[in-house]
Amino acid sequence: MAPERIGTVSETPIALKGGGEAVLTLADVAVAALHTDDDDPRYTVLVAVAGRNLPVVALVRNALGGRDPGNTNVAETALRRLGFTVLVKRRFDNATGEPVRLTREQIDGSST
Repeated sequence: MAPERIGTVSETPIALKGGGEAVLTLADVAVAALHTDDDDPRYTVLVAVAGRNLPVVALVRNALGGRDPGNTNVAETALRRLGFTVLVKRRFDNATGEPVRLTREQIDGSST
């Protein structure tokens, strides 16, 4: 298992959805980890915190007191700056067992 925290930064700025900026702190992430559900299959980008793999967006949203990060990449980057390891789930086709590869149209159409 990769180390959970490798940095020494205790806070970092983060862009918010709809504009504006907030400060994400290591302490806020630690407290939010206690209240973040790790069993939500909707999320595929996870962060290792206290021996658990937690959804990045849900964890950052909880750490920011319910305010949404600008997007998944913004949340992931902020957590990396705080020293956390980010993981991405890989999806496999049930019929073939091969990794799912999205077309450019599917990728472009998934952005919000």
